[in-house]
Amino acid sequence: MHILSKSTYIKGEQCEKALYLFKNRPFLRDRLSMEQRAKFKRGTDVGILAQQVFPGGINMSPGTPSQFAKKAAETLKNISNPVVNVMYEAVFQYDDTLIMLDIIVRDGDKWRAIEVKSSLSISPTYMNDAALQYYVLKGCNVPISDIQLMYVNADYIRHGELDLSQLFVFQSVKEYAEQYQDKISRNIAHFKDIIKQPHSPKIPIGNQCDTPYRCEFHGYCWKDVPNEAGNPYTIDYKPLYELLGNKNQSTAFLNLLFYRPAVPLFDSDKPYTEFIIGFSILSNNGTFDKIYNWNCLENLSEWREGLDILTERLAGFERVVCFATQNVTASLQKYNLLDSKELNYKILNLRDVLQQSDFHHEKVKRDFSLQNVYESIFPDKKLFEHSRILLNAFSDNIMDRELITNDLEAENKALREIYHQFAH
Repeated sequence: MHILSKSTYIKGEQCEKALYLFKNRPFLRDRLSMEQRAKFKRGTDVGILAQQVFPGGINMSPGTPSQFAKKAAETLKNISNPVVNVMYEAVFQYDDTLIMLDIIVRDGDKWRAIEVKSSLSISPTYMNDAALQYYVLKGCNVPISDIQLMYVNADYIRHGELDLSQLFVFQSVKEYAEQYQDKISRNIAHFKDIIKQPHSPKIPIGNQCDTPYRCEFHGYCWKDVPNEAGNPYTIDYKPLYELLGNKNQSTAFLNLLFYRPAVPLFDSDKPYTEFIIGFSILSNNGTFDKIYNWNCLENLSEWREGLDILTERLAGFERVVCFATQNVTASLQKYNLLDSKELNYKILNLRDVLQQSDFHHEKVKRDFSLQNVYESIFPDKKLFEHSRILLNAFSDNIMDRELITNDLEAENKALREIYHQFAH
C-alpha cells in the first residue's frame, strides 16, 4: 500500500500542512471549482490524444484504487516481456510512493518514459513531477534511456488532417531529474514523517496558498482570517462616471462564449486559437426584455456564421456592454466585425471600467470575475462560475448542454444589474 503519489508529493513541496490534511483530514477540502475541473478534463483529453503518437500500447490504468498493487506488478512483468513495446498509465511503486506514467515506450533494451502536458511550455513544477517519476522508475530497476516531457507545440499550424508528429514536442529532463534524486529521497522520508504526526504542521498562510496551485484547503486555513467579505465594496466614482459616459444610449448587453482548444480544430489555426462559439444579447429598450441567443455547439465549424449574425444584431445599438477578460474590441476586430470606428466607442468592457475605477472587495483580490464582482455588489445573491458553461458545452450529457442558453442569459442579466447599479 503506497503512502505518497505524484500529486501528494507535489502537494508536500508546496505546503506540508496541505499534505497532512489531505492524508488525514480530506473532508476539509474545498469544493473542486469548475475551472479546475475544466483544466483536468483538458489535460485528460490531450493525454489520450498523445497516446496515438505511440499506438498499440497496453492501458495499465487500474479500475479502482484497490487494483494499484496488482497493476504495479503487471507493469513490471510487462517491462520484462519482449512482446510489450508501449504502455499507457503504467503503474510503478517504490519507497511507498506510487506513480502512473502517461506513456512508456521500449527503446532498444531500455525504456523511454514520457509525461504528457497540455500546456505550451514546461514549468518547474512539471520538471519536479518528472524528477519524482524518474526516482520511482530507478527504484523499480526499470532501465531508462530517457525521461521526457511531451507538450503542445505553440508553433504548430494545422493544415488538413491533424499531424500529431508536429502537434507535440519533446524535451528531455533526465539530466535535471538525476540532479535531484537525493533531495527527492529526503523529501519522501520527511513527508512520510509529516503524515504520521498527531497534528498538522503549524504553517502560517502565505504565498504557498496559491502558488504554484491554489490549495484545496484554502477555505479551511483562511476561515479565521479577518477579511472584507462582509464589508461593502469600494470604488472611485469620478473615473467610473467618466468611463461610463453617456448612459442614455440604446444599450445591448453582450455575453460572449470564447473557446480556446488546446488542439487546433480548423485549418490555419494554432493550439489555443480563440474563437466565439456562442453568445447572448440582452436589451430592454422598452417594457420587456429582448433576448437573442446563438451557439454552434452541435457543429463548431459553423462558428463564422455566428459572427455575421452577431454583426447584424449589434448594428442597431449605440452601446454594447460586456464583461470579459479578453480585449473584446480587439477580438471582434480580428474577425472583421463592425468597423474600427464603431468599435472604438460602441464596445464597453465593464470589467475594464471597474478595474480602472479601483473597484475593490475581498472577493475580487484573486479573480476579477463576473461572479465575484456580482457577489461583491449584491452580497445576498449568488452567481455560478463561468467555467460551468464550457464544461456543460462539451459534456456528453445532452441535458448539460441544454443548460448553456440559460446560463448565458443568467450571466447577461447579472451584467445588466451591475451596469445599472452605477449607470444612473
